[in-house]
Amino acid sequence: MLACQAGVRTAVATRLYRRMLSEAARAHAVEITPTCVKRLKELQEQRRKNVALRVTVDGGGCSGFQYAFDVENWEVAPDQKSLKSGNDVLFEKDGAAVIVDNLSLAYISGSKVDYIEEMISSSFRVTENPNSETSCGCGTSFSPKL
Repeated sequence: MLACQAGVRTAVATRLYRRMLSEAARAHAVEITPTCVKRLKELQEQRRKNVALRVTVDGGGCSGFQYAFDVENWEVAPDQKSLKSGNDVLFEKDGAAVIVDNLSLAYISGSKVDYIEEMISSSFRVTENPNSETSCGCGTSFSPKL
């Protein structure tokens, strides 16, 4: 079952990645909102280390795919663009860093990474995803456009 989900995820990502590459205006664009920048800077101050928000897309959720977020320590390389994995893409804005692997980037290219504060919870979210056909009410899962 998991192998089947991985195969479907790869096939869909390949189609999305090809579409993304053909749309030069959106190539590798992930926007980091001011509220996301603010929250990442707060986390850096709390931890006294450079941190980056890793955004991935995994199979699951009520719509088929779900966003996953992980705040991780991030060592700034001398050129400030090198990452441990050649499969990762770094997006920076005003001292805040977001890292997305190439496969996940195919699903979220053209999106915004935001930090939403609500009465009952606060969380990082992917918003305004042009690659999403539908999404669930809580905003954590989506169905990709094919």
